Amino acid sequence: MSIKISNDSSTNTRIAQALGICRSIAACNERLARSNDVHALTAALMLPCYQADLRRLARELTNAEQDELRSVLRRLENVEPPLPRRQALSAVH
Repeated sequence: MSIKISNDSSTNTRIAQALGICRSIAACNERLARSNDVHALTAALMLPCYQADLRRLARELTNAEQDELRSVLRRLENVEPPLPRRQALSAVH
């Protein structure tokens, strides 16, 4: 599926970065929920880093970019398997 984002390349870059971080957060949450191995430990260590990166990037986004990111995340929620409620909230905070 192709998701259309605005034409501005810096906006595309920031939104793409935010989406990548959201996917990493979701992957960490999924690993933590399913496993208790070394990969879960790595996920537990990386999760706060990803969350901090997302908060930092979110502060840099304009209001229009934040709206666009929310819109893309909502569309992805409808395409990809749904995340458990706790994971979905973690991805956007």
